[in-house]
Order: sequence, then C-alpha cells, then structure tokens
Amino acid sequence: MAEGDDAIRRWCRDGDERWFERFYHAHATPLWRMLVLRGVDRDSAYDIVAEAFSRLIQQVCRRPEAPRALLYRIALNLVTDRFRRSSVRAVSDTDPEGLHAVDPPPELTEDARRLLAALDASERDLLLMRYWLGMTHRETAEVLGLPEGTVRRRAAGLLNRMRGLIDAT
Repeated sequence: MAEGDDAIRRWCRDGDERWFERFYHAHATPLWRMLVLRGVDRDSAYDIVAEAFSRLIQQVCRRPEAPRALLYRIALNLVTDRFRRSSVRAVSDTDPEGLHAVDPPPELTEDARRLLAALDASERDLLLMRYWLGMTHRETAEVLGLPEGTVRRRAAGLLNRMRGLIDAT
C-alpha cells in the first residue's frame, strides 16, 4: 500500500484531519518536484499542488481505493489545463535542455537528467511515477489513463531504451 493511502481512508472514515495531514506531508513535496521536473515553473507548481489537494478533498471519499493515483491524475489534468491556457511553460520535446534549467532533486544526477531529457513528456511521467515516486504499475496506469499491461510494457521498454542510451555514452 502506498505511503499515506491508509491515512486518507481513515480521514474519509473518521473525519480526523490528522490523517489527511499525514497524506499531505507524504505526497505534497514529491508531487511538486515531479511537476517542476516536468517543466512547470516553481510558483505554478505550488499552485497546482494546492489546487490538486483541494480537488482531491472534494472527490477522494467517494472513491478512496487509490488516493495517490487520483491526486496525480488531478495534478496532471491541471497542468494540461494551464498549458492550454498558456500560463505554464511545459518542457518542449524539441527542447530537451529545458530539464537542465530545473533544479533536480538531490537523488537525480546529471546523467539521469540527461537521460530523462531524451524522453518525451509522457515517457518521463511514466518513469518518474513508476521508479522515482515508487508508484505501482496499477497506480501509474490509473494516473495516465492506460491499461496496466501497457504501463508494464512501456516501462520495460523505456528501461531498455535508457540502458541503450547509457551504453552509448
């Protein structure tokens, strides 16, 4: 079970805000960091995280079985909405250097940033969710709106592709 998922279920059941705070503290920073890695400017990333949690509060108790997946799905939809309104600059797939302008988390090395920059946004999202955030195939599939088998296949293919890029250097 993902960190904090049980806490959100308890919050839905008991209404004790401490459980929601545990879920928030477990997921707010990783979500913000992923948005920044995706090319969202820092201030907009803060706004999106706040809005995603606000919308999560409105929806999660109706369907509390995968709260982390729901949170990330909401956040990615908000990014898409903002991008459509042109208020957020997304990292362009034709400008992979855009990732280098972002301060990466400490555990993401220069080589990892370079490898991620070689991927398009949907591939980066899949790898970041699956391996950096530790989401299960099922959670990742739910966030991305894909079948679980497709996520498994794409993740394996992307890892092989990354290995090829590493071997080429």
